[in-house]
Amino acid sequence: MAKKKILLCQRGRYFKKDKTYSYFQEILNEYIVDNYEDVEIFKNRDFFEYDTTIFFTQFGEFTKEQEKNVLDFISSGKGFVGLHGASASFKEHPKYYEMIGGRFTGHKKKCNIDIKILDKGHPITANLDDFTFFDEPYRHDFAMKGDMKVLAEAYYHDEEDPEAEPIIWVKTYGEGRVAFCALGHQARALKNEIFRKIIKSSVKWVLKGQ
Repeated sequence: MAKKKILLCQRGRYFKKDKTYSYFQEILNEYIVDNYEDVEIFKNRDFFEYDTTIFFTQFGEFTKEQEKNVLDFISSGKGFVGLHGASASFKEHPKYYEMIGGRFTGHKKKCNIDIKILDKGHPITANLDDFTFFDEPYRHDFAMKGDMKVLAEAYYHDEEDPEAEPIIWVKTYGEGRVAFCALGHQARALKNEIFRKIIKSSVKWVLKGQ
């Protein structure tokens, strides 16, 4: 059986993309992972040959055509895995945030984040126990969340803003599956075994929606 193909889109200032690409290749060694550092790949539909995409981004802009192609790719059943800054990227594109389900609104200094697994029956979080992770404490606006299901939530122990924050969630977008994890500020996160499990199980879950 031919290996599934993953389109990895990386755009960021806080990591070396060749290094992070090697980590993704290790984590997803049962797949073919092709790395793209700009959005030109989305200018036409040639990229529909891929089985799914991962966005590990911190900024970026689409043309209207690129945005439509990306969203059509996902809604056709191909799926999407978003990590960390993917919810802070492409800020002028509300339809992109409708697809993800949450839009980044800000973060404070990096800290130890206590993460509670809410759904141990879901394939992405089935083999995870509650854990602590040092990362940026992201906050999101969920006004466009749609049918989002939260699999894990984060406790930042912030007296000014004490509410738990969704940290891993899933949803559908058309015929496609969407999985998002807000962890992963720097390359070293990709060496963490728990984060690796989340990435691998997210890709597997998204692909099973095809």
